Amino acid sequence: MKRSNCQTFVLKNVYCFFIIVLVSTIISSCGFGKINTPSPEIVTPEGTKVFNPKTGRYEFLTEVKGEMDTVKWTDAGPSANDPIESDSLQYLGPKPGITDINADYGESGILENYNVAIMVPFNSDKVNTLEGGIHVSSMPTLHFYEGAKLALNELSSEGAKLNVSVIDTKRSEAETSLILDRSALQNAHLIIGPYGSKPLEQVAEFAKINQKTIVSPVNTSEKITTDNPFYLQANPSLKSHCEMIMKHALNLYSPDQIVLVVRDKIAEVNRLKYFQNTHKLISGVNAVPLKEYRIDPVIAQEFGELDLSQYIQEDRTTVFIVPSYSNETFVSNLMRQVEIAKVKNDVVMYGMPRWMEFERISFDYFENLQLHVSTANFIDKEDIKTKEFITKFYEKYGALPREEAFRGYDITLYSGRQLMKHGMYFKDVIDREDQQMLSTKYEFERFITPEDAANERFDKINYIENKFVNILKFEDFHFQKVN
Repeated sequence: MKRSNCQTFVLKNVYCFFIIVLVSTIISSCGFGKINTPSPEIVTPEGTKVFNPKTGRYEFLTEVKGEMDTVKWTDAGPSANDPIESDSLQYLGPKPGITDINADYGESGILENYNVAIMVPFNSDKVNTLEGGIHVSSMPTLHFYEGAKLALNELSSEGAKLNVSVIDTKRSEAETSLILDRSALQNAHLIIGPYGSKPLEQVAEFAKINQKTIVSPVNTSEKITTDNPFYLQANPSLKSHCEMIMKHALNLYSPDQIVLVVRDKIAEVNRLKYFQNTHKLISGVNAVPLKEYRIDPVIAQEFGELDLSQYIQEDRTTVFIVPSYSNETFVSNLMRQVEIAKVKNDVVMYGMPRWMEFERISFDYFENLQLHVSTANFIDKEDIKTKEFITKFYEKYGALPREEAFRGYDITLYSGRQLMKHGMYFKDVIDREDQQMLSTKYEFERFITPEDAANERFDKINYIENKFVNILKFEDFHFQKVN
């Protein structure tokens, strides 16, 4: 088995590897918008490409001479779990060896080479083997993986020596259980993934027992693991979103200008404590609680009239914070009635990430009510670094990157740099390693329960979470980052 200084991609069998190879040839025709009449040719950074109706993608014209070789694929069977070999000649330096799991790493944990396992659901079992093609559920993962590959190439150019194993979890608990017995996981110094709450719980427990740092890329739950200082959550929780909204609002307005608005449903009412607790933390424990307006769910859903005039302040800005996550009907009705009630007074409204996906609400409401929303990731397409990444991704894969590609790039590049800088125990100093990436900023904080904090047990870490949340404002008819 060959190993390289940068990457050794480990998939379950040759068939799964074939699926990953397919990305570069078919990804541009999967899920990037429907084109009824494709342009006969397009100009790319590499030159002019011509549309091929047989493949459904744009290709460079290539003159082929001589006989074409035929590639024959053989199913290696379910027992073939050896890593796919990669050409070590493409990398410089000596080949790193797999580190013994029982080795004494010392207090620093700094090694010459590191083993990284990327666990994501390619869902290779869902591929249509007769017609070919990638299942729609695999597309976000493939973009995440391709963004991660660009980050790994960048890490290699910076001198990183990483053995990278890429494993398809198929979003399955049973599959994940089998994977945990493989050497790729047993010898890993860093684990990125997996997706899905149940598989993630399994791997988080494995990481806790075996003292391996794990970075969760997408999960937002606060209940995945406990007493686990090896678990890093890159995606901020709902609580963090509420806290960041509250901090942003209090930085601009006084507490008596703010009104918390929810439907009188348990899920939404429970979110009020995040705002009230943050208010007390900033304004003092004796601060007057923020005003709350709880709306009957039936009235909210059926466009009933709302008594909003009592909250509108003349000659002052009124701030409505609405932690309703995805009910577009309620939000639409609320915004319509706020627009009517405010008359000529100034109103600012804060909402949740899903609001950016709403399709039935007029953008005039967004603009007139100075809508702010929170979001974990934001792609500023005017940023020079973002443009460079888009160009690099397009040149490599022949498609525009989704948000998942930025996420895969950011998490892999940040984690890899921390690994090289601080060693396998970089989680011990990660709360001092804030860094702005392409789609977000990483500001990790250790979560300690209030009980442990009260008893000064600051070494009892429940988990470590990225607390940074982007705040966007809808202005000039588009969302702009304001924090």
